[in-house]
Amino acid sequence: MLVMDFNCQRCGRCCKEIGIPWAELDPRLVADYLIMDLHDFLDCYGFIVNEYSGEIEHGEPGVTPCPFLKWDMEKAVCKIYPVRPWICKGYPGPGTRCRKEQKEF
Repeated sequence: MLVMDFNCQRCGRCCKEIGIPWAELDPRLVADYLIMDLHDFLDCYGFIVNEYSGEIEHGEPGVTPCPFLKWDMEKAVCKIYPVRPWICKGYPGPGTRCRKEQKEF
């Protein structure tokens, strides 16, 4: 088992800088978690369903910051943390580091 030494500082940089593959987001799961109707959820957060592939997309490709990022006492919080996409669950991932931990040159 791989154990990573990572202590999230809740700076929100990952939610502002990494692209979310929206096709991996389960809109029904997230809408249910937020206690919203699916269509209201899609409209509220600017998502569209691709009429050809049926995949969820955001109306603004590459949208940042993540629309589910919120701030609580100057700390980043994910509104959908328990049902967040796989890329968020795996961040920072093996071989990468949180950008806040990287030294700027």
